[in-house]
Amino acid sequence: MKAKYVAMCGASLIALLPGCATRPVSIAPVGPTPTGQPTAFVPTGRLQVFSDTETHEIGENTVYYPHTSYNIHDQSGKIVEYVPNHTGVMDGSPSTVSIPAGQYNVVAESSSYGRVTVPVVIEGGKTTVVHLDREWQPAAKTPSNDLVYLPDGEAVGWKELGSESARNNRLSSK
Repeated sequence: MKAKYVAMCGASLIALLPGCATRPVSIAPVGPTPTGQPTAFVPTGRLQVFSDTETHEIGENTVYYPHTSYNIHDQSGKIVEYVPNHTGVMDGSPSTVSIPAGQYNVVAESSSYGRVTVPVVIEGGKTTVVHLDREWQPAAKTPSNDLVYLPDGEAVGWKELGSESARNNRLSSK
């Protein structure tokens, strides 16, 4: 009788677990910060991710907020690089990593959505910046279709310039 009860409870819990899973967030690829300047071919670019922060208290009244770590995946899903995203518990600046030009997925903690997957485009000689900590505000006159947003409307970075609407907007605003 006891084994039957345990089996029924276990089956009930397993049936409920999919409801606890977070819904994946699907967003457009984030590209490099627009500079308006073409660059000579460089095989690597840079990536900086402002992931969610953790609170570290050192002493009685000293608090630091280092950014959480993240993974960079290639298009097949293989982890290319693990990024601790800070050099110590007192480091409040996210790391900037060099990575070969290409398309990747960043799996990081967002202040709004928990763990998210953000597609990114790395261009040689340029820096792609992803903002997941709710701190970034683009310039007031930035056209909204030049940016990538989370479902709640939080801007997380620049739309990849290869997208038709981003390219047309930037060309017409010059």
